[in-house]
Amino acid sequence: MPKRKPLSDRTNRILRITAVVLLVVMLLIIALSSFRGTTLSSARDSWNNFTSSVGRGQGFPYQLNSSSVEKVDVLNGDVYILYEDRTVTLDGSAKEIRSFDHSYATPAVSISPDRALVYDRGGNRFRVENRTESLYTGKTDEGEDLITASIGRKGNIALGTLSNSATSRLTVWNSTYKEKEFVWNCADYTITSTALSDNGKYVAVSVLGAEDGETYSKIYVFDFGYKDPVSETEYPGTAILAVRFTENNTVVGVGDNKMTVLKDLKKESSVSYGTSTLSAFTFSPNGRTVLALAQYGSSNQQLLQCYNSSGKLSFEELYDVHIKSVYASDSRISVLTPEYADVYGMHGRRHRAREVGSNAILAFTNGRTSYTYEMGTIQKTSRMSSQPEHPEIEE
Repeated sequence: MPKRKPLSDRTNRILRITAVVLLVVMLLIIALSSFRGTTLSSARDSWNNFTSSVGRGQGFPYQLNSSSVEKVDVLNGDVYILYEDRTVTLDGSAKEIRSFDHSYATPAVSISPDRALVYDRGGNRFRVENRTESLYTGKTDEGEDLITASIGRKGNIALGTLSNSATSRLTVWNSTYKEKEFVWNCADYTITSTALSDNGKYVAVSVLGAEDGETYSKIYVFDFGYKDPVSETEYPGTAILAVRFTENNTVVGVGDNKMTVLKDLKKESSVSYGTSTLSAFTFSPNGRTVLALAQYGSSNQQLLQCYNSSGKLSFEELYDVHIKSVYASDSRISVLTPEYADVYGMHGRRHRAREVGSNAILAFTNGRTSYTYEMGTIQKTSRMSSQPEHPEIEE
């Protein structure tokens, strides 16, 4: 058997330097974790992302099977894809950072800045993951079916389920998923959405009921330290579709015919859509609410509105074409029409991102880079440039 040739001094030196660099990077991640209060899983996520990012992908456009895609979003700087049977994250070069299989019949996802809660709507299973790891896999109590779920910035999760002992049940688990922070049995209504405050102290939940043939909604806000709600607000004739904490003490609810704001968790004010109907809506991670309203029910006469975290109108823009979707990051709002995608700053300055094909499904941003999810591909475009005809609007 031939003898192995000894490594050259140059090769040995390169290997030693590489080992030292990797060690320094790992120690730096641990130090930053301790200094900034980052969770251990986040530190592992950063380390795994560093090691997995060695080498690049084939670049965008990224090919995918649109018939099996449930949702496309952004998770902690990566493009995140929920398929019928798995989840995938892509880096800026379209390299698959990781892929996790699932067997959920009706998969849905709620995303926080650094974690995703994937759950089986109508089933009893769920999973918490980040960009690189599956952090926890669980089931609901007593096999109850999931209606809706959300994950907070702190990593805690809120599950709305059909209850065996009541109409529905709200269960909040802490960020380790080992302890229940709060449980509420809802005797008379069906839970439709949940939201957790960034400070991890409160949960908001919308419910739907009916009386004498009339539909109505309620929003409850709970402090985990108390059994009774901080507030209970009723909305006759309105179906609240989603709730969100835009500030630690402010809850916004988007309904089919109005948007409502609860300041200090209980002081209610509403914005009626009037003769318009809701076409699309989204929330940004930093507390903005974006609505697309069809004026007089017309799909080709639409009004884009952006509200700040206090529920004050930041800007609005008229469209004479149909708005197919809206998406909001911390600093950009993407608006998809049948022929083009607009990107706005949070105060109303518009950037024309790119023309799109008729098969485009979603326009979104990651940082200052614009993407479009079109039938069969995810396209990446260059950084946006500002258009002067839409000046900044001060709040």
